[in-house]
Order: sequence, then C-alpha cells, then structure tokens
Amino acid sequence: MNGESQGAAILRLLVEARSSWVSLPEILALGIAQYNARIFELRRLGFAVENKTETDPRTSARHSWFRLVNPSSVALSDPKVSTASPVSKSADYESATGKSRPLDPPPSCGPLSGASTP
Repeated sequence: MNGESQGAAILRLLVEARSSWVSLPEILALGIAQYNARIFELRRLGFAVENKTETDPRTSARHSWFRLVNPSSVALSDPKVSTASPVSKSADYESATGKSRPLDPPPSCGPLSGASTP
C-alpha cells in the first residue's frame, strides 16, 4: 500500500475504477481484512461509496461490488484522501455520550479473563 492508510488505498482503487464497480476480491487483494470499516470511514469523510450484492442462484454464493460516485471530484493529492484516517473511538464515545471515554472498566466488572484476583 506504499505507506498510505487502508482507507486511502481503497479510495485510490475506487477512483482509478472511474465509477466502474470494483469487486470485493479486488479490495481484499489490498490486504485489508476489515474493508467494511474502511468504507464506512470513507463515507463518514464525505465520499459517496455505493455497494451492491448479488447471490448466484446456482451456488447461493454472495458477490459484492463497490464504486465511488463522481470520482472525478476526488483529488488524490488532497490530504483528506492521503490519510483517510478514522475518527478515534474515544471521539465517537465522547460525541455520543458527552463524557470522556473511561480508560479502565469499573471495579464492579470483576476480572475480565475469568481468573480470580489475589
């Protein structure tokens, strides 16, 4: 991915497709396991990413494709594109609750591993 973020790599692939549908295997070939999270992040950044799925009636296998609407409006040199970094989970929590994200679970949760504490 040449040092670019995973979101930027997907965006670059979609821009280069010029509104054509890009198959999920092409996206997975970038080595991005959580592709849906990266596409969600791109949408949150304002990019219009469409998707479609089809089921093969013979095999019942599902196939997915993605495309960028109006890719000519995306400048790959734009800093938003080159970083395409997600909003932090802390920022999401804080904007949803109005509180700071807790760093540790409260003591009432007990041990998380199932092991007893001394």
